[in-house]
Amino acid sequence: LQPQLNKAVRYEERATSKLSDCNPKDFILFSSACFEVEAYCVKDNTGRLEYIEGMDFPTLSFPSDHAIVNSTLRLRSTL
Repeated sequence: LQPQLNKAVRYEERATSKLSDCNPKDFILFSSACFEVEAYCVKDNTGRLEYIEGMDFPTLSFPSDHAIVNSTLRLRSTL
């Protein structure tokens, strides 16, 4: 783990500080001519295939400050 002290805020201010960034930034980009969505996007901030809204992370069991974004794509037939 790498400490990021420049992102540190007081516990009481974690939801209101302008240093707390809760905006989505992860996208899955693909060509719809080549792929089709088989399973739509799932997000995970626990490592157990679930997302807990409002949970602070990283945690000891999920040591990342980024959630996981997952989707299943199927290659379109070229025939």
